[in-house]
Amino acid sequence: MPAPTIALSMVAREGREMQRYAPSGARLVAGVVALSSDKTKVLLVSSTARQDKFVLPKGGFETDEPTPEDAAMREAWEEAGITGRISKHLGVIDDPRPPKIFVPDVAGGGVVPPRAEYYFFEMEIEEELEKWPECERRIRKWATYQEAINGLLNRPELIEALNRSSIIK
Repeated sequence: MPAPTIALSMVAREGREMQRYAPSGARLVAGVVALSSDKTKVLLVSSTARQDKFVLPKGGFETDEPTPEDAAMREAWEEAGITGRISKHLGVIDDPRPPKIFVPDVAGGGVVPPRAEYYFFEMEIEEELEKWPECERRIRKWATYQEAINGLLNRPELIEALNRSSIIK
């Protein structure tokens, strides 16, 4: 798989002006499951809303990014301060949570779009840097499979991505 190219800016992107959306209206999000070299641990980052809650590095797939892989690698850098390469596509996962705001059914068909569609990728880490764009806002931590599952209980889409990865359970 060709390596996405990202510019390592020390400024994290903010806002949704360049956010991509699926035809269904779902927000497109890209993220990584970054595993230790022995595949026994996953790197988690604290949520910006609550420093005691941890998530996988992920964020919006934007209009100036050619592929979801590019967006995932940028998010890994901005949120976790890691660089590396994509080793496996983990597929697309719909966010099972209800939309934050009322969304009328699509074309009268009674279908409410998912809140987001997540494109997840397994990542082999090459560098874990001390300074990164969100290092003042986020904590990163390594977790075993069970620790990660316990911490991600309210985020089934993140658990699904972890379960699709090569982490040793």
